[in-house]
Amino acid sequence: MTRIGVIDTGVNPWHSHIRGGVTGCRIYLDGDGRIREDDDFRDLVGHGTAVAGILRQQLPHVAIFAVRVFEQDLSSYPSLVARAMLRAAAEGCSILNLSLGMSPGPGSDLLSRACRDVMDAGCTIVAAGHPGNLNLLPASIPGVLGVLADDLVPEGEIQLDHGQRYPYAASGSPRDLEGVKTSDNLWGNSFACARVTAHIFARKRCQKN
Repeated sequence: MTRIGVIDTGVNPWHSHIRGGVTGCRIYLDGDGRIREDDDFRDLVGHGTAVAGILRQQLPHVAIFAVRVFEQDLSSYPSLVARAMLRAAAEGCSILNLSLGMSPGPGSDLLSRACRDVMDAGCTIVAAGHPGNLNLLPASIPGVLGVLADDLVPEGEIQLDHGQRYPYAASGSPRDLEGVKTSDNLWGNSFACARVTAHIFARKRCQKN
């Protein structure tokens, strides 16, 4: 079964924008600093669920494998993200959505190596960039499809400029959420990333058919 891997804060499978079709795990550090895994991919923040909601809107029947690498403080480590990518690829995910970014530093080599490994295995990586950080990881790693939000791009459309550090652009608007004003909702590169992921997935599926 072909899946999309969502490496983020987890996903709430029963949210009205998701409605099932999600499995996953959590990658975390235990008290001794060792990488561990369990099946708790609950979303304690809401970011990963919002990202998955955009994927579900554009791909109603796609299977999602959620890998939670953040806790409530929204901090994580390159080693956890690297392990999450390898885990999602091993689960048969053909595309990984990483609506996250880290500045270069300790662990960058590990993250870069994981990107190369999953891409060598045939997996596509789509990651959120940032206009103020041209070296954001993993979006700036060669071969990774970096994305920026641009609300001049109509929803449902994708722009591609190979001359840019982050070549893809899409709308950064989230899905409407009942009871939440648009101005109070999440917005940004994360959701543009999800739109590009959905676009690439749909294109690859058409090519196979």
